[in-house]
Amino acid sequence: MSAAIAAILAVAAVVLASLLLPPLLRGRRRRLAFGQDLAVPLRDSIARNVPITQSLPPDLARRLDGLVIAFLAEKQFVGCNGLEVTDEIRGTIAAQACLLLLGRRGLYDELQSILVYPSTFWVEDEVHDDDGLVTHRRRELSGEAWDSHRIILSWDDIEQTAREPADGYNVVLHEFAHYLEAEGRGLAPLSSSPLPPSRERSTEGRVRALDAWHKDLVAEYEALCDTVDRGEPTFLDPYAAEDENEFFAVASEEFLECPADLLVSHPRLYALLREFYGIDPVAWAEGR
Repeated sequence: MSAAIAAILAVAAVVLASLLLPPLLRGRRRRLAFGQDLAVPLRDSIARNVPITQSLPPDLARRLDGLVIAFLAEKQFVGCNGLEVTDEIRGTIAAQACLLLLGRRGLYDELQSILVYPSTFWVEDEVHDDDGLVTHRRRELSGEAWDSHRIILSWDDIEQTAREPADGYNVVLHEFAHYLEAEGRGLAPLSSSPLPPSRERSTEGRVRALDAWHKDLVAEYEALCDTVDRGEPTFLDPYAAEDENEFFAVASEEFLECPADLLVSHPRLYALLREFYGIDPVAWAEGR
């Protein structure tokens, strides 16, 4: 074997290892996480700050523990504007983010960091209308799924919204639902299927299932828009009529925080979210 060929093979081996090793190591780390217990102080702070975790059946509670441990091991938390990120902050965010993954695969695999501000923060961006006009705007936000690698959150809003599940508003659930919805639209590389594995039979079948699911979701969104346009009261926050993305995120908040009310007011929407997330929160309250 010539030196040139040997060099090419060596480079190829390095490239192959760089592609294969991270997922293998990540998978091993996650398997180990599911055999560990949360530290008592962390478990106590999650129970205090995220009360909906206390309604989980034992098997899902154990799965949530493993997801939280793996999430904390993989994701970087960055305090902004002088905020010191404590274990309580990390655990409170991780537990809520992982609630959305109880019936799904993956762990927001492309997500690298969560930036946490003490309170609401300002962002500047541009809006392009259909005529090509560009508008610069400055917005005050409590959360933002910035891109496939970063999510930005306000700790004040996290504390307030997580401790009051009955209000149906939760900034962590909202932003991480945006992240999952972006995965499903291909805006971020797929770390998990947009629908649980039970709907996957083949590539063609998966495409058909996703198409049917999305059409049903759009129909629910358009029905809400019609209700809002007529000035009639709605169970979902009218902000959900802003666009399909916000509709999905707002509905996801209600799905986990007020599932029984969502089932009564929007039974088809509840069924679609149950299919997407692979869990049935109403059944938790009924002990099923």
